Amino acid sequence: MRFEIKTPVSEDTVPVWNDPMALTFLDRLIFRADEAAHDVVLRDADLLSESEWFQHARQIARDLLLELCELARASAWSAERADVTTWQISTSAEAERALRIANSPLKVLVENRLRDGALLEVAVRLLAGELVQKLWLHPPMPPAIDVVHSGGTGDMSAFIAREANSARQAGLPLRLIVVVDSDRSNPEQPPSQLATEIEQKASELGARPFILAKHEAESYIPDFHWRIELTRDPQNPGWANKITDLLSGSVDDRDYCDMGKLGYKRVPAQYDQKRPYHLEVLLQRVQQQNEPAVRDEMAIDLRARDHLGELDAILRLIDQER
Repeated sequence: MRFEIKTPVSEDTVPVWNDPMALTFLDRLIFRADEAAHDVVLRDADLLSESEWFQHARQIARDLLLELCELARASAWSAERADVTTWQISTSAEAERALRIANSPLKVLVENRLRDGALLEVAVRLLAGELVQKLWLHPPMPPAIDVVHSGGTGDMSAFIAREANSARQAGLPLRLIVVVDSDRSNPEQPPSQLATEIEQKASELGARPFILAKHEAESYIPDFHWRIELTRDPQNPGWANKITDLLSGSVDDRDYCDMGKLGYKRVPAQYDQKRPYHLEVLLQRVQQQNEPAVRDEMAIDLRARDHLGELDAILRLIDQER
């Protein structure tokens, strides 16, 4: 997010950096911006050196203010990103609200955290930029990004409505990305009626919907995962044929088949009594792999399976909205 600290419109109003009621909010805002990677812009940086805020700042806050002033001078003629909402701060009330906004996480709503949430974390670990990785994997408190689930598509619209109502009552913007399966069975078919209803509800209430083009989250599992799965029991013709059939399928077959009906969602009980989801196992494999060259190969494989670039698009949306 982006916060702009500026001179008030009315000449009779005390500048926010000289308002004793606002100084604690401003201090906490720049600390939060530093840990949660929010942007703070000082439009009138040259006025701050004699301000109450600067004069009475503790050393660490003064250092951050000096950095912000230098950034303000260096970027005076730079173009602003049109896709980022800027929150104006010129009064104590606006400073207090800005702090609450800065402390509110961007929520990413998924159908199932164990499955869809695992896929997103795999994408973060293999495809995301350094900043999103840091905020996701080593979050500040409160977190800057929070993955939440509704218990299934049937409850997603109600969840979105509750989040929107809570944000409205708190006087905060709704910061919510909604990721939902399309359940399509072929590329010409539109998303399911339920997915479309969720998209409409999200758009109506100000959330950012994203319907996956493929059938479901399991449709994005990269080939390296299935090749490793084959090694669980390579001498079993049933297991070997099952994995080989999946890997040899056409792009459309793999993108739009129902992985649950075909038995590709959970590891069979004969190989793992806990029967974890394959997406859970995929995430564990990515988490445990520390060799950069192997991780690069995993990323290439993931992008190949996600040939439409949807996971990268979701990561860009997260980076934009965070």
